[in-house]
Amino acid sequence: MTNFPLDSKLLEQFIRKHEVDLNEIGIRQLKRLVDDFAEHSKTNFLHFEFGVPGIPADRLGPEEEIRVLSEDKKLPSTYPPFDGIPRLKKASAVFVKAFLNIDVLPENCIPTVGAMHGGFIAQAIAGRRYEHTNKILYLDPGFPVNKLQTKFLGLKCDSIDLYNHRGNQLIQKLENKLSTRKVGALLWSSPNNPTWLCLKEDELREIGKLLTKYDVIGIEDSAYFGMDFRFDYGVPGKPPFQPTVANYTDNYIIIISSSKMFSYAGQRIAVSVISPKLFKKRFDNLKKYYDTKRFGHAFVHGGIYPTTAGVPQSPQHALSALFEATAKGDYNYLKRVRTYGNRARKAKKIFAEYGFELLYYKDLEEPIADGFYFTIKRKGMTGGELLRAMLLFGMSGIPMRPTGTKREGIRICVSLVPEEQYGELKNRVKQLDEYLKTTGK
Repeated sequence: MTNFPLDSKLLEQFIRKHEVDLNEIGIRQLKRLVDDFAEHSKTNFLHFEFGVPGIPADRLGPEEEIRVLSEDKKLPSTYPPFDGIPRLKKASAVFVKAFLNIDVLPENCIPTVGAMHGGFIAQAIAGRRYEHTNKILYLDPGFPVNKLQTKFLGLKCDSIDLYNHRGNQLIQKLENKLSTRKVGALLWSSPNNPTWLCLKEDELREIGKLLTKYDVIGIEDSAYFGMDFRFDYGVPGKPPFQPTVANYTDNYIIIISSSKMFSYAGQRIAVSVISPKLFKKRFDNLKKYYDTKRFGHAFVHGGIYPTTAGVPQSPQHALSALFEATAKGDYNYLKRVRTYGNRARKAKKIFAEYGFELLYYKDLEEPIADGFYFTIKRKGMTGGELLRAMLLFGMSGIPMRPTGTKREGIRICVSLVPEEQYGELKNRVKQLDEYLKTTGK
């Protein structure tokens, strides 16, 4: 049995070795630090830092990849179409109709090498439509790597703190930002990483109006598609449908990832769904960068082609099969991923029992939903200070500062800690609480 706390001098040694600031540390840096510290401490850590699936993929996807590779011997030797195989494009359009109740054409559905790839190209095109609209506006806190993409592209970045601005306040703040006519795109996720906040229908309606009014592209990152477990979005063709800004504007790109919903992160495949009207629109300034004025053509031939030249074909067939089965009602992925909500509810209870509070606890007037992530804080401690203390008790999480918030705390991802480890979690959190009390925290 491990004796806690672990060696604080050894931890400081590794912090210096990795040259990191625990208030600002990124996920990959933290993983390397934790791996080193865990190995030398001979401790099995409870990993709350990585936002990766904790449920094995259903057999449907891998078996479809095996089938198509076995039956078509030429498949590995042929390049995929830049804009995706016809089967996936059709399946995506059907899926979107079944679960969002919006109409798009297969040509509007573009596979990308994961949601990150789709977001990268979406920013690149949306931020260069006009010479003066070179800013990406974020609803924060959010996924830090998206902002690295913005910087990499040479675009400007701005943000609105979503927790401090909801409802009418959000719309007023958003109009102030968009009315400058310098914003090319607004980017958000709902449910949100890291807080699990979810935009409401009324908010999306008003956001859509503003996107149209100021000619701004809404990039809706649906990494956790349908995973607001307060509602059942799992019945194809029947309400409630997953809320989307696409109901209220033609200026949208919806990015649907296979990673969390289908536990297919390792195959790196997502689909960007571009509004049919936006797909055909022409912008003179795009010609300077992509040899075309057409938005959709720029996305495919100016974005996909020079970055990956397409998505591997067997994962495209796998996602096609998953979309097809889900849209027919033969496969309900939400039944499998609901376990994340159950884990979050139980983990929140453990942290609350021992002196920790939820950093983000309200979703407008409702308690925040239970899902893939939640956030904690400890009075009087920065995120880095709390992370350091957690590491001494064999637990890791991500500090909140890199997500774009000024609120101090830790993001907890429940995916990699199964419920059978929650007895050990309770034991460690209890000891951490006692340890912090000795320091007056």
